[in-house]
Amino acid sequence: MLSKKIRKDPSPGWKNPLIIGWAGMRGVVSLATALSIPVMMNDETAFPMRNLIIFITFVVIFVTLVFQGLTLPLIIRLTKIGEIDPILPAHEQQAAIQIRLDNLAVNRLNEKYQSSLETNSLVENFKNTVENDIVQQQSHLESLEMCTNRRNDLNEYHEIMLDIFALQRKELFKIKREKEFSDDEIRKAESQLDLNELRITGNKHL
Repeated sequence: MLSKKIRKDPSPGWKNPLIIGWAGMRGVVSLATALSIPVMMNDETAFPMRNLIIFITFVVIFVTLVFQGLTLPLIIRLTKIGEIDPILPAHEQQAAIQIRLDNLAVNRLNEKYQSSLETNSLVENFKNTVENDIVQQQSHLESLEMCTNRRNDLNEYHEIMLDIFALQRKELFKIKREKEFSDDEIRKAESQLDLNELRITGNKHL
């Protein structure tokens, strides 16, 4: 809808409607309507200009299907239209969300619990852990945005990390069978391993 009073979503601009309109196929309905015109009228006289109507219909079909169809790629390039709803990959979204949550935690500690940071080592360690996690997540995002000639390095790094995570998962399974450590602590280690793997694979594993 074009009216601002009725439309709830932001204006789509002129590019998307232009592409949709240019790509529209208008031949089927026009041809069916033209061919439905009777040859003879009720008084048994020929329908006036029936052949001309059918000819004009075929011209419209030719223009809309052939001309507009062949020129559609050119129109798309000229308008430089982008994605309507750009969505980041899952692993980038996870990293960005975690950075925001970690920054929120650090700001809260600095604003409200400064005295506890100086006297309570547990709170101080938590802050250090969160700050380190922010650095790691930012480095991860930056590595995803690096130039193409380093993409192979990133893929190799991911493969190595996943291989190490798989080995660590097998080791945790052995530890669980040894009955030397509690199930709660083993589950914590598994959860951390899942999170580490999630940063690379997104939500495929969980």
